Amino acid sequence: MKAIFEKVPGSGESSIGIFAFDQPEFDGHWHFHPECELTYILKSTGIRYVGNHVADFEPGDLVLLGSNLPHSWKNLVGFKGTARSIVIQWNPSIIGDLPELEPIYKMIERASRGLRFSKQTGKMIAILMLKLLDEPPVQRYISFIRLLSKLTMENKVTMLAGASYAYDLSYETENRLNKVQVYVKNHFRKKLKLSDISSHINMTEQTFSRFFSKAMQRPFFVFLNEYRVNIASRMLLETDLQVAEIGFQCGYETLPFFYKQFKKFKGHSPLGFRKLYSDGLRK
Repeated sequence: MKAIFEKVPGSGESSIGIFAFDQPEFDGHWHFHPECELTYILKSTGIRYVGNHVADFEPGDLVLLGSNLPHSWKNLVGFKGTARSIVIQWNPSIIGDLPELEPIYKMIERASRGLRFSKQTGKMIAILMLKLLDEPPVQRYISFIRLLSKLTMENKVTMLAGASYAYDLSYETENRLNKVQVYVKNHFRKKLKLSDISSHINMTEQTFSRFFSKAMQRPFFVFLNEYRVNIASRMLLETDLQVAEIGFQCGYETLPFFYKQFKKFKGHSPLGFRKLYSDGLRK
């Protein structure tokens, strides 16, 4: 859990790294690397961290990350199933300096904040990603450029990390944030006090508050509520539990406060959110 810089191994034959991930769970540490990364979730649900952005993920999730953008995908405690994804990693320098590739350059620049694509585009790109696995190096490069070109045509792109988010890639900061993520994952169902989390990473409450707000550009309890709401949204879609029970299981002690926080982050009441998606209107 202490590693923050991830060295992406090269194949020796291709400048484009591509692999299929198939493990019992996603539980990667909070990390970064100079390579850009395109990740498509084939199976599994959980929480995705990109810079100061936190959201739930599900099958069909397609995200492009720029160079040195901290990130991690994590399943929830007690997750039972299979975590599958397909990932492409490459150094930005492998794309030649050609006017024809200007749209790709611009897209990768925007990916410095992380880009999430529509599910429709995700399905199309996933097919192309899977084909790359078995292609020889030269053909893989050609197909890869075509894949990126198709991504530039996407209109429904969501930028993830905030516009003012500035990376602090120091070991100390990334290690602390990773500890916070793991602690919240293990304890979000309980009533959390600032003293709990600050003592966990050996800081005073005041120092921790300043540290977290600076690193994530939001107070810790805003982050915690955003995390809880994302878990609640998955439970609304994947279970038949009553709204009150879901709120309780996500650490909320009162239903009105749960409703208020859910509406703040999702734009709908819990019941409205469930109905929206059950009616097949999910985007």
